[in-house]
This record gives sequence, C-alpha cells and structure tokens, in this order.
Amino acid sequence: MPPHWDSLHGRRAPLTTILLMLVLVVVAAPPAIDARVRVGVYIGPGPLWWPPYPYGWYPGPYHYGYPPVVIVEPPAVYIERPPAPPQYWYYCAPSQTYYPYVQTCTEPWIKVPASRP
Repeated sequence: MPPHWDSLHGRRAPLTTILLMLVLVVVAAPPAIDARVRVGVYIGPGPLWWPPYPYGWYPGPYHYGYPPVVIVEPPAVYIERPPAPPQYWYYCAPSQTYYPYVQTCTEPWIKVPASRP
C-alpha cells in the first residue's frame, strides 16, 4: 500500500457520507416552482436530434378483393323441328275451284302442291 493511503482513507468516509446526503436532499426535495403534474400530447415531427423511427409506417393489410362472381348458365337447348309436311290444295275440276270455296265435288279431289296465289 502507498504510504499516504492510510491518511486518505480516514478522511474519505465522512466526505462520502456528506456527498451522499447532499444528493439525497437534492433528489428527494420537491420542486419549489410548480408541484403540479402536467401531461401533454405533442403531434408532429420530433426534435432534430431524435433519430427517425427505424421501421417507418407499416402499410395496411393488402385487400385482395372479393372473388369474382361466377354464374354458370346451362347450355342452350336447341330443338330442331322436323321439316313441315308439304302442303296441298285440293282442286275440284268440274267447278274449277279449290277447297274450302267448294265443300263438295262430284269427282275425286285433285291434290295440288300449295303455291302463293
């Protein structure tokens, strides 16, 4: 040990005690200016010495939208009609007229393919 250690060690304990008590008095003493608690909200950019928020703003969740509406229509049903049977006019030779203008004929009716008059 150094020779002056014994002399400093004896004076160090009271000095440490005094400093400790002074710190406790300063820290534990209530503020003399204003004892009220103030709460405030600041909205805006921080001071210039604050670093920016490291992650930035998180984007909102991605909305994929609703699935498209699928309407399944049954296939069209086509009904093919059979060809129309040939139409005939019935001719009465003795009276030279067609049915229904003449209801009876003395000879057999003559089947004639229909045509536009």
